[in-house]
Amino acid sequence: MKANIYQSGLTDANSSFESIVEKNQDKILNLIYGMIGDYHLAQDLTQEVFLKAFQSLGTFHGESKYSTWLYKIAVNHTIDHQRKACVRHENSTPDDQFEKTPAGTDPDSSCQKTAIRNILFKSIAELPDQQKEVYILREINGCTTKEVAEILNCSNELVKWRLHKARSLLRKILSSKNQYGSTGTFTLTAKGLE
Repeated sequence: MKANIYQSGLTDANSSFESIVEKNQDKILNLIYGMIGDYHLAQDLTQEVFLKAFQSLGTFHGESKYSTWLYKIAVNHTIDHQRKACVRHENSTPDDQFEKTPAGTDPDSSCQKTAIRNILFKSIAELPDQQKEVYILREINGCTTKEVAEILNCSNELVKWRLHKARSLLRKILSSKNQYGSTGTFTLTAKGLE
């Protein structure tokens, strides 16, 4: 039996969808940005993903979480876009990529985080597509192995293998650039670097 948005506990479709967008927009944007390496195009595709999701809200079966459903739409939409347009990887400078720096924050620290973020996302963009998708979903967006497998329609073992390969290759890419040697430790999350 097919569940609709009202049966899944959402009483007002528009306001509920707004809350879904607010919860997931940074994660979807990071997923797409990591897949294509062009921040401004990623913003456009993110909007298209949420439009597509809203239009197909009635097809959501409730068999998975909304975030998993959105990730699947985002991955498929981005892959379709890449196939159709033969996406060019342009060097963009994502000035407004994450939340604005709050007043009182050390500008040097903020600038360093932005530089590290740019290096990291450009390095992630160099990964093969299948490894890139798994890495972003698992490491940046925090999906479980099972959720990633569901989103990408593959086995848990394949997700683990691709993640291992992605981590190894990313280490090689970053160490070959020698641009991050003295940056210290950081954690990359859907909201940015911490």
